[in-house]
Amino acid sequence: MVLRFRALVATPRGLLILGLLIREALSFWTGHPYDTEVWIRNAFFVSQGANPYSALMPAIPGLSFAYLHEDLPGVGYLPVWPLIVAGLYKLYALLPFSRFFLYFLLKQPTVLADAGLGVLIFHCVRRWGGAREASLKAMRYWAFFPYAIVISAMWGQFDALVVVLLMLSLLSASSGRRVVWLGTGIALKWFPLIVLPFLTIRERWPRNLIAGVSLVIPSILTLAVFWVFGWSLLGVTAMTISVSHASGGGMSYVNILQAPLLLPALRRIPFFYEALGYLWVPSILVAALFARRRFPSDAQGIVQAILLLTSVFYLTRYGVYEQYILYMLPLFLIDLTLWHPERRPLFRLFLSLATTYLLVNNDLLVRFLGPVSSSFVDAAYAADISPTVGIVRTAATYVLNVLISVTFVQLAMVFANPARDPRPWPRVVLERGRAWIRRRTAGVILDPGGLRP
Repeated sequence: MVLRFRALVATPRGLLILGLLIREALSFWTGHPYDTEVWIRNAFFVSQGANPYSALMPAIPGLSFAYLHEDLPGVGYLPVWPLIVAGLYKLYALLPFSRFFLYFLLKQPTVLADAGLGVLIFHCVRRWGGAREASLKAMRYWAFFPYAIVISAMWGQFDALVVVLLMLSLLSASSGRRVVWLGTGIALKWFPLIVLPFLTIRERWPRNLIAGVSLVIPSILTLAVFWVFGWSLLGVTAMTISVSHASGGGMSYVNILQAPLLLPALRRIPFFYEALGYLWVPSILVAALFARRRFPSDAQGIVQAILLLTSVFYLTRYGVYEQYILYMLPLFLIDLTLWHPERRPLFRLFLSLATTYLLVNNDLLVRFLGPVSSSFVDAAYAADISPTVGIVRTAATYVLNVLISVTFVQLAMVFANPARDPRPWPRVVLERGRAWIRRRTAGVILDPGGLRP
C-alpha cells in the first residue's frame, strides 16, 4: 500500500487521481447552506424554463436542506452558470434515486476544475522553466491543498473553474484561443475583468484590441440565452449592480466599516459606501498602467502583474470573500516554485490568516454538514447569534480583518517591487521591537541589588 501511494504521488496522473478522489469523497454530503441551496433551486426551476433573475424560488421538497421556509433569489451571475446547473438537474432527473446524487452532480464542475488546476500548475512550471521534480512538488501541494478542497469540494463555489479558464488563457500560444478562454471565464464570473486592462495595454496597436474582444463572448452568450429562452431583463440590473459593487463584509477592512458602531457616522458621509464599492475600478486601471511599465512581457512579468492586480483588487474591493483567494493562490504557488522562493514565509502567513478566517467565519465548517442534516445548519446559525459564541466569533473576524488587510498591503508592495524585503510583516515588527528593547536596555546591568549603570 505504501509503495503504491509513493508511485501515485510520483506522477502527474497519480496526483490527479488522488486529488480527485479526495474531493469527490467530500462532495456529495457537504455544501454551503445558502450557496448550495441556491444552486439546487436554480437547477430545478431553470430546468423547467424559469427565469433565474425574475422571481424568488421556494424550497424544493425532497431536495432542499436549508432555508426551508424562505424563498431565495436566483444566482448573482450571468446566465451561463444557471444553465450549467439546470443541465445537471436534467441529468439527475434520469436517475433520481437520491438527493445526494444531485449534490454530487452539482459539485462536479468545481471538483473537476479544482483537481485539474493541479495539472495546469504542473504544466505552467514545466513550460516556464522549472524542472520536472519542481513541477511535481507544486502539483503535489495542490492535490492535497486543504483550502482549495474546502472551497471547491465542500463549499461548492465554482471559482476554480474560472481560474482554470484564466490559466488556460495564459498558457495558450494562439491569440484566438486566449480570447475564448478569457471570455468564457468572464461569462462565468467577472473576476477575469481585472486582468483585462493590463492584457490590453501591454500590446501595441492593433494587437491590443485582441484582449478586449474577449468581452464580446460573455455579451453574445448572455444576449443569446435571453433571446432563446425568452427571459425578461427584469432583475438583471440588480444582479449587475450586485456583482460590480458587492455587498460588503468579508475578509478585508470593509467588514469593520460596516460595524454597528460605525455605520451611523459613516452613512452621514454622502455616497461613502457607494463610492467605496467602485474604488476597485480606478485602482485596477492605475495598477495596470504601473504593471505595464514595471514588468516585461515574458511569463514571469505577466504572472507578477496578475499577482499585483489581484492584491490591489483585494485591497479595494467592497467585500473580499473566502473563495476569492483562489484567484491568487495557484499563480503565487508557481511564483514561489520558479522565481521567488524567498516569498514562501509571506505565502504561509497569507494562507494561515485566510484559513483561520475560513474556519472562524464558517463555524469551524459545521454549517457545511447541512446536506447530512439541517440540524447542523441550525446549530451553526444559533451559535452565530448567541451572546457568547457569537460575540467571540464577531470579535475574531474583526481582528482577522485587520491582520488580513495589512497582509494585503504587504502583498501589493512586494509584488509591485520584486526587490522588496518579503519577510512577513509580523516578523519584521517583532524583530524591530526586539531591537528597540535592546537599544533601550543597552548599558544597563541587572544585579541582586537592583538595576545600576
